[in-house]
Amino acid sequence: MQVASRAQSETVGMVLLLGLVVVVVTVGGVAALATVDDYRDDAPLVELDVTVDESNLTLAHRAGDTLRAGDVAVITRSEDTTTRYSLGTDGDINGRAATTESLFGPGDSWRPAAPVGFDGSDPYLVLVVHEPSNTVIHRAERTLGAVTETPGPAPTPRPTTTTSPPATTTSTATTTSTTATTTTATTTSTPPESTAINGVHVEDRTTDSGGAGYRVDYDVAAGPDFDRVRVTFENLDSSWATQTVTETNARGFATYDIGAGVGDRYRITVAALDAGGNVLDSRTISDVADGDNPDANTGLPESNDPKIRGAALIDLTQEGAAYELNYNVTNASNLSEIRVEFDNLDAPSATAELSGTAPRGTIAGYSAYDGTEGDDYEAVIRVFDEDGVLVDRRVISDVADGVDPAGNDDLTRASSPSFSGTIIDDLSMTQADYEASYNVTDWAEFGRVRLWVSNVDASYAEGIYESPDPRHTIEDFAAEDNGGTFGMTYHIRLQLLDADGVVVDERIVTDDADWTDPSGNDGLSRAGSPALDSVSVSDKSNTNQNQVRYRVDYEVVETNEFAEVEVYFRNRQQPQASGVVRSAATSENNLEYTETYGTGNTYDIEVRVVDDDGIVVDRYVLSDIAGDKNA
Repeated sequence: MQVASRAQSETVGMVLLLGLVVVVVTVGGVAALATVDDYRDDAPLVELDVTVDESNLTLAHRAGDTLRAGDVAVITRSEDTTTRYSLGTDGDINGRAATTESLFGPGDSWRPAAPVGFDGSDPYLVLVVHEPSNTVIHRAERTLGAVTETPGPAPTPRPTTTTSPPATTTSTATTTSTTATTTTATTTSTPPESTAINGVHVEDRTTDSGGAGYRVDYDVAAGPDFDRVRVTFENLDSSWATQTVTETNARGFATYDIGAGVGDRYRITVAALDAGGNVLDSRTISDVADGDNPDANTGLPESNDPKIRGAALIDLTQEGAAYELNYNVTNASNLSEIRVEFDNLDAPSATAELSGTAPRGTIAGYSAYDGTEGDDYEAVIRVFDEDGVLVDRRVISDVADGVDPAGNDDLTRASSPSFSGTIIDDLSMTQADYEASYNVTDWAEFGRVRLWVSNVDASYAEGIYESPDPRHTIEDFAAEDNGGTFGMTYHIRLQLLDADGVVVDERIVTDDADWTDPSGNDGLSRAGSPALDSVSVSDKSNTNQNQVRYRVDYEVVETNEFAEVEVYFRNRQQPQASGVVRSAATSENNLEYTETYGTGNTYDIEVRVVDDDGIVVDRYVLSDIAGDKNA
């Protein structure tokens, strides 16, 4: 049973009779007597409700001033018994034991720790007293089955932090020259038991630059009397920053963005209301606006909600932070959207949010300005259901340095493609020069291959290359047109992406650009690949004229997939006297390399057979001092 009234004033222990006022209201055999006293200017202005049953009572704060629990007493009176309770020591606020310093504000409810135990025969008077002002701020007389509300005159309005329109009491007044009669309507309403708040999730989205911010997602089991949801964002430090949002959906969300209030205390109340504005159920969560979610979140029912099954943050930082997110979501039939906020903790202006709708895929395209490399980031992943409700959230922390954070989930599945072999060839002679070869198995879900290259010593010598072919060579990368890169250190990532854009296989190499291949290379020849049947290298150099000259003879067999033969000549002492010769012939008797200087220097020579995918499938390696005729 609920009672709603405007705040009234009554000095405890005193009754000032203004006139002969007799009010007799008969509803189910119940009579109520109303008294009216002076209003105290220091009394709080509040809107309270009392709900009673056979065993206990509930006091609910609907609107108005926030009260200190230690300042409020609840008094129940019957014909034989008077019992006094303190809100601060004798009960629970929102299901938690109250203290004298607890706050009792809009959306909160209080119940005595020990049941009141109404017997249903005697009338009971319930008084709520504000002790500092010695004022009764709420009064209700009841027997089981009926409640009589006896309000006093409305106090003179004063500035308040009321967040929603108060409930109204209907009264009829008849005035003559000698008497005044006031009749107050009787209220007999019981909140439907079928309406209940299933869950509430408060996300603190406060930032130093944007001010206090919140998103509240809620789920209500709506009974027949459900009408709307009211979400009150009460700022306990700055009343002007209090806001109320009303939503008509039983499952939905409300947002708050004030542009200030960082560090302020907030009380956030979600209340399910009927058409008359009566609270059917409520949840209250307190928080400090600091960007960290409150511990008291109850969460929403999970049932069929989409959930993050796996997530991997891919750090593609080079000159400026760059990221993409790979993810997989379950229960996709209820999925509406996935959003990723790339939050730069050092430079908020570089923060951005991107979104996607696929249940499995990649959210790509985040790239910040130069200078953000090395910054601290949080990738905040949010999953929304078809009602727009936030149903799952995950945060991944990382430093923007080109290295993925530890703890990324493995998103491969049984049908995912994979590398059957990879080769990273260091062909650096006068400057950095690499090529990457690979072969992919299980092509059904193949998407593409991406090569990410970062120069640890010089940011200008970086790049990203992609290939749509499942078997291929990416040639001449690592900024070969930029001089001075020989000997520098490179971080190389060869990534295999499936059809959803998810990285399902990867080879990571760190190498110095010095002609020496990194360890871990595979052989990529296969049945039917071309191969050297014979090869000879002859040193024809003329030391008198300081002229380097080499002759290469070779024979290639299994020529169906043959593309060419290439021969690298690297001069160790004078790299400028290095070079490459190529031939598309399967048989060669006089493939020559000449250089106008360099005799007496050591040459590293490599004969390579290349197939029609650009992959080196056979090779012959030797070293020789130019001019000693011993090749």
